[in-house]
Amino acid sequence: MTITPRRTSTRPTRVRTRRPGPAATGRHGSGVRAGARHAAEPVPTVPETAAPAPAVSVRRRSRRAPARRAYLGAVALRCALYLGPLSVALAGGESFGQVAWPVPLVTLLLGWTAAQALTCAGVSVARRAGVSAACRLVGAGFTATGALWCALVWVAPHALVGPHRWLALVVGLGGLATLATVTAALVTRAEAAVVRWFVPCWALAAAALAALASRPVPGLPAGTLPTGTLSIGMPPIGTPPAGTLSIGTLPIGTLSIGTLLPAAIVVALIRAFRPAMICGTRGPIRLTRPEVRRAAAYLAVGASQAISVGLVWRAVPSGSTAPFWLPLLLAVPILEALIGWSTEAGPDRRGVTAVTLAGLLPPLALGIALAVVAARTEARAEVLALAGGTLLGGVFAVTYLLAARGRTGVAAVLAIAAPLLTVSLKILPLPAAGPLPDAVGALAVTHLAGLLAVALTAADPRRAS
Repeated sequence: MTITPRRTSTRPTRVRTRRPGPAATGRHGSGVRAGARHAAEPVPTVPETAAPAPAVSVRRRSRRAPARRAYLGAVALRCALYLGPLSVALAGGESFGQVAWPVPLVTLLLGWTAAQALTCAGVSVARRAGVSAACRLVGAGFTATGALWCALVWVAPHALVGPHRWLALVVGLGGLATLATVTAALVTRAEAAVVRWFVPCWALAAAALAALASRPVPGLPAGTLPTGTLSIGMPPIGTPPAGTLSIGTLPIGTLSIGTLLPAAIVVALIRAFRPAMICGTRGPIRLTRPEVRRAAAYLAVGASQAISVGLVWRAVPSGSTAPFWLPLLLAVPILEALIGWSTEAGPDRRGVTAVTLAGLLPPLALGIALAVVAARTEARAEVLALAGGTLLGGVFAVTYLLAARGRTGVAAVLAIAAPLLTVSLKILPLPAAGPLPDAVGALAVTHLAGLLAVALTAADPRRAS
């Protein structure tokens, strides 16, 4: 969900200086008599004054250097914002184990697709009609997505949602609300404010990780809390009942992380959509045809990325402990920094193509190296899972970089190619290598094709954002 600045024109600007005419004194001054057709006597010529040269301030020139590195602060802020959905996923890990596997996958598919399309459309609306109208557009889009999720949960059989249908409904709505919060923050440029309201989610994720690792929360005695409970402050005198949340020395009831997490999500959601309640443009929001095509391309990119993540996740054997998502998470800050630098560089920066390709080559090289190592080791599934996650992060970087530089159609084609190739390898009459090797091979081919497209795009000055 990368927002790119408005594209600047690469046409050189012409500075036209008008020669100042002679000063006219009175009704028939020298300036009027100089242009008369039948003058009785020649008028003495007035010496022309040269136009003053524009003064170049050394102080103003020195301010441009820090401005080119201003994107680093935006990169750090967006990475902190992306920690919100990650913390929600970590804190709600216990709930994920109680629903069927299609629930998180379909939630990711719907939420990520809507986030990509609405971020693109919302930024365009914000430039034309203001952040209030853009925030209402994002809210309407995610409201429709939430209604679709409710309908799917209502009609789906128990085998697809799990034994607890209401829990599956709450899990999906919580994920959609978190992605809607991030989308609204990006569209309204309120990342810093929303990050502060995600702090309770971070605290709940830290408590869940501490309980998962059988380590006590700081300030609490070890062994007094069951998994999934949270206690704040010093323990009461004596032994409290199991599952009790205590503040100070007073037990106040049974509040677990699963109970506090929806409240934390709702608080951040309300803060992100606060601009929607501000008076602004109340008329119908209409997108132009280029904006619709661009949003449709981002929708295809988001859906294809979610499907690729699902294919790699389902291809990993159930007994494998390799975190295939770890390389994907590590690639996020590098991806944001690379896109920010390439868009800020423009056509006047030397070596844009070389630096861009140098940032995109390591995922491809590392993924291929891990795939080669997997063929010669016993832990083949774990190494192949890491290779798939690494190549998946590289494909994400390629598609986002192409979309940021105006090649949304090419980015959509490359994003669709990865899951399409993976499914085609299962259909074609080829020797069966397994779902995970097929996914790794399809991602490697897509990554290589994306590098060629990025090289051609980065070398074209007309595609500079």
